[in-house]
Amino acid sequence: MANGGPVLENITMLCPTTHCGHLMELDSRAGYDARTGLECLHCGHCGHRGMKARNGVQLLFSAQHEYVFSYGPSLSYLKVVLSTVALNLFRVQGLTAVQLAAHVAEWALLMGQVCGTVRPAGDLVLSSCYEYCRRQALKSSSVSSL
Repeated sequence: MANGGPVLENITMLCPTTHCGHLMELDSRAGYDARTGLECLHCGHCGHRGMKARNGVQLLFSAQHEYVFSYGPSLSYLKVVLSTVALNLFRVQGLTAVQLAAHVAEWALLMGQVCGTVRPAGDLVLSSCYEYCRRQALKSSSVSSL
């Protein structure tokens, strides 16, 4: 994964809004931006709008609890900094640190952040980032157990 290959496949994205949990749909009005590699999405249930990397996020490198992801042909990147608390919360749910970081990067894109540093902090368990990652972990575990 550290060789720059896709971390996650082009999978269906769940709405990152807390207490929604519905699937995001392609936004036909905004579409795909070939310059960035991002597709615009919207939630038909709550109306939230965000973005998704068409070919998934790609891990460029990692050091300690920092993970740097890129997407598409864009020169932009997202740096995800994970706390020990976040790592421990999701390790119990079967997520590796790289998988968790990739979910956080996806969440940031879905929330509209296309570059910079993402630090899931504060009251993590009550945040939409935690809820999104938890649902992705559950979704991944149900697929792998089939």
